[in-house]
Amino acid sequence: MAPPSEADYIIVGGGLTGCTLASRLHQGDTSANILLVEAGIDATGDPRVTTPMGGFALGRSELDWAYQTTPQLNTKDRQHYNAAGKTLGGGSVLNYGSWTRGDASDYDDWAKVVNDDRWSYKGMLPFFKKSEHHFDPNSDQQQHGFEGPMHYASVSASHPERLYPLREPILAAWGELGVALNSDTNSGSVIGISEIEENWHNGLRQPSHLAYPLDGVRILTETAVQRVLFSNGQEGKPVTVGVQLADGSTVSARKEVILSAGAHRTPQLLMLSGIGPAEELSKQNIPCVKDQVHVGKNMFDHFAHFQYWKLRNPSQGLALGNPLWKSSAYFSGMPCDWVVKEPVPYDLLSPALRDDSTSAEEASALQQPSRCHVETMVIYAPAAADHVGLQLPMDGTYISTSVMLLLPTSRGRISLASTSISDPPHIDPNYYSTATDRAALIYGTRRVLKALLDTKAGKEQIASEVVPPGMAELTSQSKDQEIDERIRAAGMPHAHASGTAAMGKVVDTDFKVYGVDGLRVVDASVFPVPIAAHPQATLYALAEQAADIIVKRSV
Repeated sequence: MAPPSEADYIIVGGGLTGCTLASRLHQGDTSANILLVEAGIDATGDPRVTTPMGGFALGRSELDWAYQTTPQLNTKDRQHYNAAGKTLGGGSVLNYGSWTRGDASDYDDWAKVVNDDRWSYKGMLPFFKKSEHHFDPNSDQQQHGFEGPMHYASVSASHPERLYPLREPILAAWGELGVALNSDTNSGSVIGISEIEENWHNGLRQPSHLAYPLDGVRILTETAVQRVLFSNGQEGKPVTVGVQLADGSTVSARKEVILSAGAHRTPQLLMLSGIGPAEELSKQNIPCVKDQVHVGKNMFDHFAHFQYWKLRNPSQGLALGNPLWKSSAYFSGMPCDWVVKEPVPYDLLSPALRDDSTSAEEASALQQPSRCHVETMVIYAPAAADHVGLQLPMDGTYISTSVMLLLPTSRGRISLASTSISDPPHIDPNYYSTATDRAALIYGTRRVLKALLDTKAGKEQIASEVVPPGMAELTSQSKDQEIDERIRAAGMPHAHASGTAAMGKVVDTDFKVYGVDGLRVVDASVFPVPIAAHPQATLYALAEQAADIIVKRSV
């Protein structure tokens, strides 16, 4: 399809936020001409997009940008795979479906940083509710929505027969460590152990472009945008006038251009358009439209430590791949029951914050009693074992655990590799670079070791840890240095890159890019601080609020 010559709104990036925003803008103003431009294909007919096991098959496929980071100093110079959706629906197509909001204090910290209460938990709550179709009609009406497009449910609510054999033993193991049950982790408080909640519906995953109707939106797929175009406005202030596509053709914007290309590509597009650090732009001989030193900075991600475990009695049909694992209900979501979220104890966290010379304000925020620093999942399959050099058969013998850093303090950057949008940017996340991040992941790993190897319930199920080649087994008595060494050698990101066009630094609280007119950013790039959650629920709410702001401003 040939591109149009003009549109009211041009949304660059047809991923999670781009599709959500386009849908809601059209619903809010049906007269608006909206163009959604996506570099990848429309894979709607591909069964991998929605089927249960499809998510496992899409990593490094033609629907994944499959970025590689620069060698990381703090992970033994390893390069890390960064998944990112290269298709209509973007990351929501690759994402397996964990639906978590994070703690109310995470958003209250966001609001404080940007000095705007619309980004507090109270301010975001109407948009969480607008996006969701909560599974329990008897749940708290003040906290949950029941008419939104995104259906989600807990493990036990997703199917009456979805009763995984390890459900009770895992719950008991964490109970022995004093972890309390949290019956509603999506109501502003996340501490404790709770059932996984996923945005699956009728056994299928829900990408954004299928959940949010795009009728009335013009969609261009397989079309990359090279740069945003500007003219000189009053007093020389740049005014956005449209975009140039990778083939050299242009599309004019009557109202606005909105970048929703994700935390890797949005800062790249800004810099290719002349908005970024002047020094960075000069290296590529790009004329500077606006010297904006914060573009590409502040990158953070949820770094994690995966471990693998051999079951003591695999013949009992405890994990994916065993012939006894037959119930279709077991494939109604991730093979996992529980998620555990915990704070790092003060006596471990406080010295690490001091070692990092953390400001008093940030240290106070990170040490609030309600904030959780690590998330642990026990997955009834050897998920991502190949990422650490293990070749484990999916035969029901092995399970895995993920300890994810929820509130990372490490910060990285995106920079330009060339002047072409066809080339990915340089990605330097600077993983695991602070004492605070190390303290959190070491603590979380030690908690898993205690749960699976030291508790009565854990010991009855787990025979041993299965370690990556050349590494020694860990125990709960392992020294911090030994656990740290393992994390450096085997840690990996959860593909939740954020923060590279941060609110309060690059955009204002209405998503407008500072210093130019007619340009906004609406995607994970604008997160000013980490959220202790898998980001999709936050991103849907963010896009809902963005649409509300834009429609109201255009009336």
